[in-house]
Amino acid sequence: MTFFKTPHGFPALSSARFNFLYSLFTIAAYNIPFILAAKQISGSWTGAALIAVCVLCGLNIVLALLFTKHLVKPLAIAFCIVNTAVLYFMTAYGVVIDKIMLMNVIQTDVYEVADLLNVKMFFYLTALGIIPSYLIYKTRITFLPFKKEAAAKVLQILFYTLIIVAVTAAAMPRDREVFNRNKHIKNALIPVNYIGAAISVAKIKWKYRKDRLQEISADAHMLPQSHNGKPNLIVVVIGESARDASFSLSGYQRPTNRPLEKFADELIYFDNFYSCGTATAISLPCIFSPYPRQKFEPESERRIENVLDILDHAGYKMLWRENNTDCKDNCNRIEQERFCHVKECPDEIMLTDFAAKVQSSDKPAVVVLHQRGSHGPLYSLRYPPEFEVYRPVCRKEFLHDCQTEELVNAYDNTIYYTSHMLAQTLELLKRLSDRYNTALFFTSDHGESLGENGVYLHSAPYDSAPDEQKHVPGMFWFSADYAADNNLDVECVRRLRSNYFSHDNVFHTLLGMSRVSSSYYNPELDILARCRR
Repeated sequence: MTFFKTPHGFPALSSARFNFLYSLFTIAAYNIPFILAAKQISGSWTGAALIAVCVLCGLNIVLALLFTKHLVKPLAIAFCIVNTAVLYFMTAYGVVIDKIMLMNVIQTDVYEVADLLNVKMFFYLTALGIIPSYLIYKTRITFLPFKKEAAAKVLQILFYTLIIVAVTAAAMPRDREVFNRNKHIKNALIPVNYIGAAISVAKIKWKYRKDRLQEISADAHMLPQSHNGKPNLIVVVIGESARDASFSLSGYQRPTNRPLEKFADELIYFDNFYSCGTATAISLPCIFSPYPRQKFEPESERRIENVLDILDHAGYKMLWRENNTDCKDNCNRIEQERFCHVKECPDEIMLTDFAAKVQSSDKPAVVVLHQRGSHGPLYSLRYPPEFEVYRPVCRKEFLHDCQTEELVNAYDNTIYYTSHMLAQTLELLKRLSDRYNTALFFTSDHGESLGENGVYLHSAPYDSAPDEQKHVPGMFWFSADYAADNNLDVECVRRLRSNYFSHDNVFHTLLGMSRVSSSYYNPELDILARCRR
């Protein structure tokens, strides 16, 4: 191995030495969170050191195969930049990097990305991305003739493999068992986490690559709809990042749902309602899917019809109104509208010409309103200024820089505004009740962490996610005529408010609410079925 100065003062390194130093830098610069997690799991610095040595050797093996003469610098620089960005989001928001997080990233828009950019991220990219990349660019990396280089790489791989075997054998059986039980630690290891996530996402997309749509609506038909001569009008409001813990309807000490007080005797709030996932990319399509959370597969929504397709096929006028990123392929085959064409619009914009739109058809109708809601990290942008009822508020993208009170105030203002938007929707439905049997259902795609245990935002792996990211609001409202015409005992529904329900129930409940027959309907999963006389 050679090491000497170039005429310009930059070192020249053999490929083997460069790989070793690059591996060492990857661990020291980007994987401190991983080392700390390893120490916590093993209970000692010795266990953490052993796993770090194995990781170092493993990286050297991979780089020996990956870093060829013409690829070494482009790949090394690309890894530096991506590693830095991943490290920033892991440390800034306590997020876990897995396939679900990556799918969320792929499906985000330019406005959501803009919300996450800030000065601290720039400093991260400069210190750990741009400067190391410049040094790599200027460094001269020497390679032996092809056959000698190949032989040298084989020896390096054997050498590092022997070290891994020796360290693993030397580790106490208890330590190996501990790490086997905590394989999720790989989600903290850069770049293994995002490379593994990318491979998983590629497999998912490949599985559902075919264009053929699987129909589930072929046998759907409307049952007798009305005894009073009025068609159904059902509004489904899908919130964004709204968590049950911040709803006064569920016992939160602040009156975040005050705008709904006038409807207090009519609303039925379910205080034990859970989401299908912790990220929009999973939860939103899962809500409308015929499959429960345990069987739902990401990307299947692109190739398999959902409950909205069934209702459309049965004869309902279907309308999706969007004020978020998009409908995540739920509304591909029904009418959709977007009124906001700038970065931020209040959710009330979805009520534009609402009455005229639904009255343009004599059909029964289902309207989905997809909110911007409580999407972070810039919660202070999610509501008009006059709804800033709690102060002071956090106005920073880097949530660690905010006081807990400021962060909670900003988030609670989003819930207050969501309550106002729901109240406005209910007022509209009341005014339309002379022509329609009206009803409303509200839930959120997932919840949100506000710094509890150092975790922010959402998208944690479901099985280990905090309750704040999974426990979401679930709420019904029925007009008197809807309840009477559909033989619904509202007081019976109210008695169910503390029962456990989840997004798994939504598909079947919407079919039941709409009086649509389908072979996919399961009355045992219809929340309201037991309360129909």
